Amino acid sequence: MIKLLDILNEIGEANVKPFNWAKTSGTDAKQFKERMGSKNWRDIGYDTVNTYEFTTDKGTVYVVDIMIESVYNEESYSKFDSGTIEASIDFATKDSIGIAHYRGTNKHEQYAVMSTITDIFTTWVNEWDEELYITKIKIDPIKDEDEDGDSVDSRRGKLYHAFIKKQLSKLNKQYGVRVFSNYFLIEPLFNNSN
Repeated sequence: MIKLLDILNEIGEANVKPFNWAKTSGTDAKQFKERMGSKNWRDIGYDTVNTYEFTTDKGTVYVVDIMIESVYNEESYSKFDSGTIEASIDFATKDSIGIAHYRGTNKHEQYAVMSTITDIFTTWVNEWDEELYITKIKIDPIKDEDEDGDSVDSRRGKLYHAFIKKQLSKLNKQYGVRVFSNYFLIEPLFNNSN
């Protein structure tokens, strides 16, 4: 049986050129680390969202949100570690009045869309892991309404998994991906903190 990753590798779809994208809001890693280290934030934690946008050739506007939060340090029992974060990634399309929708577009641009989202992801990880230790990144694929079973086993989930695995080699540090029933978890393969 031919697997999706084999097909992507064979026809090169996992290397489709990404659309141009831009960061539209959020902080950079140095700013985040400075805020995490302040007395106010050590006791209650700190989080932020970095937002990126791109428009496809067919005019669909996508919004990619990376939710970033400080990680509670269990050893100190009430402090957040000023050098450790975790993140999750969501993306959606925007309609003409700017409302986000989490559903497929069926415009047959999925390879270029996934290439763009993974380009944003790899750029973000490579920037942020220079300043902070990323413990995990969660990606939850949205399942089409007509599909049964877990979202990671859906057609879209399998495509996500193929793109994620292929792009991990572009990261500055070694990460791996674990598959759960409804999400993917990207984690460092060993303690490679700064």
